[in-house]
Amino acid sequence: MTVKPLLLGLWLLGALPLAARAATPCGVEAVETVPARLSGFDAAGDPLLADGRALRLVGLAPRQDAAEDARFRSGLAPFLGRDILLAITGEKDRWGRWPARLFVEAAPGAGREEIAQLLQKSGAALPLAEAQVARCAPGPTAIQTKVTSASQVLPPAAQGLTPLAIDGHDLAAVKGQEGRYVMLEGRIASVGERSQRTYLNFSRRPGEAASIVLSRKLWRELKEAGWTPAALGGKRLRAYGVLAGRGGLLLEVTSRAALELID
Repeated sequence: MTVKPLLLGLWLLGALPLAARAATPCGVEAVETVPARLSGFDAAGDPLLADGRALRLVGLAPRQDAAEDARFRSGLAPFLGRDILLAITGEKDRWGRWPARLFVEAAPGAGREEIAQLLQKSGAALPLAEAQVARCAPGPTAIQTKVTSASQVLPPAAQGLTPLAIDGHDLAAVKGQEGRYVMLEGRIASVGERSQRTYLNFSRRPGEAASIVLSRKLWRELKEAGWTPAALGGKRLRAYGVLAGRGGLLLEVTSRAALELID
């Protein structure tokens, strides 16, 4: 099984009819859905719809080995062939998978449940902090207003996820984990603000250490909470995600739940 990095660009999928509306488990937002069925898995172990489309379930970490893949298949097996509700949340990634959220009807009068969360509860999958599900993540999500030693969010590790810890300054270690879900840690040497992305660099010299990539929206939220390039200099940061891009030296963060400021 090949572990795939996640590409999380969002777009409005106007081609699908909007047949139903399903509330997310936390009840904060509504998600447009259409009826669908799962038919099985492709060669890489990703779920397949009856119409042939391969899916990546939003909010679940990539499977890292055969054992995790087996647990995922076993956990999803009871939903194969059943009527479910599908919400496509973005465009296809480089492997042709559609990022999606799947829902099933719960007990009468109990609303709907998200399959990804059911898989997490059963131990069939591990969580991944993503922008599409951040508002429904457990624990506090408010960002601290000052850069201090206190964590500003509940990190994924506190939610039961224990990814491999990587020193962002260890170039060989970082490159060796390209495509894997990790906890990346390092001290911020510089902040590069661009029109669409902001880079929290662990070295001032390109290619010498890893960098955290933030979307324009997320960086704006952090700045409103008091994060500034000057204040972040020298601070130690943890970030959770998949290493990709520029030889595996970039870790893109789309949710503040995937960031943990240490000191």
